[in-house]
Amino acid sequence: MQRFFFYLLVSWAFLPTTSLHSQPKFDLIPVDQAAASFNTVTSTVHQVGEAHYLYSAGDGEKIDIYQISEDGNIEPVGVQDTYQSRKGIRGLVADTIAGKNFLFAGLKGANAVEVFEINPDGSLSSAFVTPDTDSTYLVRVITLQVIHLASGDYLYAGGLEKPAGLSAYKIAPSGELTHLQSMADTEEIHTDGIIGMSIHEIDGTTYLYTGGFQDNGLSSFRISEDGTFENLNNIADDHTLFLNGAYPVISATKQGWRFVVVGHRHHTYYRPTPWVKDRHTYYHHGDAVSVFLVNEKGEVNPRSAFRDNTETLIQGQTRLQKLPLDDNFDLIAVATRDDQSLQLFALNETGRLIEAGNVKTGFPIYYGLSGQKIGDKLFLFAGAVSDNTIVSYRLDPK
Repeated sequence: MQRFFFYLLVSWAFLPTTSLHSQPKFDLIPVDQAAASFNTVTSTVHQVGEAHYLYSAGDGEKIDIYQISEDGNIEPVGVQDTYQSRKGIRGLVADTIAGKNFLFAGLKGANAVEVFEINPDGSLSSAFVTPDTDSTYLVRVITLQVIHLASGDYLYAGGLEKPAGLSAYKIAPSGELTHLQSMADTEEIHTDGIIGMSIHEIDGTTYLYTGGFQDNGLSSFRISEDGTFENLNNIADDHTLFLNGAYPVISATKQGWRFVVVGHRHHTYYRPTPWVKDRHTYYHHGDAVSVFLVNEKGEVNPRSAFRDNTETLIQGQTRLQKLPLDDNFDLIAVATRDDQSLQLFALNETGRLIEAGNVKTGFPIYYGLSGQKIGDKLFLFAGAVSDNTIVSYRLDPK
């Protein structure tokens, strides 16, 4: 019966979508572009006072800093060196801890996390570095997530290569990280190659969601008040889901309904390599952006999927970026490596994705997408993995 109910939900997802609300459509207009020190494989935007700063990095050891104007223009501010990261930086995330602004960087090449304090002018000052150990699973660290609890602030980290797992750190007001807990990957949970993480808070409890790129699935974890975590439930890919090569993971809440949206870069887009452990997953069963409904216990259940078609550009998804729109819709931008595009969807209160516009970028995007609302305008910032170009796009309603 449960399986029948799931198939019924999925079949509904493939029917034409209707809504009582006007369905949003946008043109994605290139505004400005800037050069980077390396290619772009990670970026984030953070507001400091009235100013908005873009931080980007790629396959080198430097973080580029830009100020974004209210019109979306990109003005270079400076470049920051990192700790021993000659082979790349991943998972940039910025947040405010005890009144100070910090940037957290996953140093893929150094198997470490570096914390930078963000100065009032957007520049960076290194505050702390924590290297990998035999039990913290920061090998090829890719994804970072900050969680704020009543007891303090915490950082969660996941890596790409073995040994795989999830780790938690407490963040001091100085930016120093103290290791709390690490959980190794198992056959049941999906933390082998965490490339996307997101959170929901339900009745005072925080839940963390991870996508496993190498083990093709989605997992949920309950976060305790002391920052430790426990696994709740897990969903593996099959031919009706689209979690093969699970990549970006984001959360959204509309009209009291909580959703987790997951993209993927199917393993068929990679040549056979030893680090993909499920060899049979080279069978291509399609591309789609998947939406999961979160229940009151923090568990995820399949809700809908938007399958690739001739009108959309979602092959080889590497990044999802949420932008706020109104009470009825959130905008979900999908960056792709294979279609070399930005595909825009509107997520409605029923957990359906509605096509809302796209643009061919002319360059592959490999996790190098961020976005921001500045004043009353919405912007996306996309960096090329193939060269040293970053482009800003303005979203103009049709």
